[in-house]
Amino acid sequence: MEGRERGKRMRVENSVPEDLIVDIFAKLPVKSLIRFMCLSKSCYQAISDPQFFRLHLHHSNQSNKQFVLQISGGPLTLQSLSFCHHQLLREPVTLDQPILLLSDWRWEMVGSCNGVLCFTTSPQSIHYLGILNPSIKKLKLVLFPNLEYSFYPSIGLYRSLDETYISTEIGFGFDSRTSEFKIVIIFREFDSERWRQVQVYSLRKNSWKVLSNVPNSLYYMYEPQVVVNGAFYWFVNSVISDCLSILMFDFTEETFKEIKMPDCFDEDLGEFVRLGEVKGKLSLLLLVYLDEDSSAGDSLEMWMMEDSGWVRQFVVNRSQLYGPTCLAMNDEVMLLSTYSNVGHILSCDLKTLEFTDHEIEEQRPRALTYTPSLALLGEEN
Repeated sequence: MEGRERGKRMRVENSVPEDLIVDIFAKLPVKSLIRFMCLSKSCYQAISDPQFFRLHLHHSNQSNKQFVLQISGGPLTLQSLSFCHHQLLREPVTLDQPILLLSDWRWEMVGSCNGVLCFTTSPQSIHYLGILNPSIKKLKLVLFPNLEYSFYPSIGLYRSLDETYISTEIGFGFDSRTSEFKIVIIFREFDSERWRQVQVYSLRKNSWKVLSNVPNSLYYMYEPQVVVNGAFYWFVNSVISDCLSILMFDFTEETFKEIKMPDCFDEDLGEFVRLGEVKGKLSLLLLVYLDEDSSAGDSLEMWMMEDSGWVRQFVVNRSQLYGPTCLAMNDEVMLLSTYSNVGHILSCDLKTLEFTDHEIEEQRPRALTYTPSLALLGEEN
């Protein structure tokens, strides 16, 4: 009887065109796909194929973009938020994590790309990076490159042999040409901002390499930052020109490039809030003050980088924004938190420009956009 039922399943499976099966699978959630990998050898091969990873990620980016919040205080806790018309579809969902992440190590979120999160941690003077796909609960630990520096976790700095303190800036992204995740680390002198070294980690090769083509300019580097289409972006201020700009690192070409702010930007009447990705393009959110002496903003401006340069998308008039930080943006929703409204976040519908207040557990959350994916399922991802 059991053999007869198995035969029926095989005949049904063989009678359905493979392209149709793949198309159906591409629209399913990750948890369902993991279960379906056990159905048959052909299902396993189809779902673990690197091309299917890219197809499923494309569908997820169209229909399942979420936000992930890092909840501080104790073991690493991540919560996912899903919105529809800037309304929460459900209460925040705590994501299951590998047991190692539930230890007493202190983790800090670095970035999010293609369904994978990157963290940094430093237990017992050993500096690690964690690459995690929460959807399949797969974690890889990466040791920082071997340097002639001593690391001091209490202050988060290295000290070189000449007793100069060294800080780090970390970027995380995806090389679409080689289909691999990469990490870039900039080692710079804490006082002078002079760059000592830049190294890039390749997940596929599981190795670090030193870059030689690094900028000669000196930069003060700020959070927040974002990855867009295989490039990582920081807000920076040139030590030489004292001018605010954006620094890009291309993970495919492994090169840096400086991008100017919008021409009309006046640092006396506005300040940057957040870089983000909207519809696959770099976006910039500015808080604008009508009164130069005011401590609260009067409006928010959204700019997007087009082929022709920066283009202003909209202006939202919302007064009394004290110290806002834009947590994250996707194609439909922008999340904001403010110093004057602890324990709450604001969601803004990017079509209607309407705001909604949401009460959350965390007082000072860190949020990133997140798309559930099959990344890290196989070595080729």
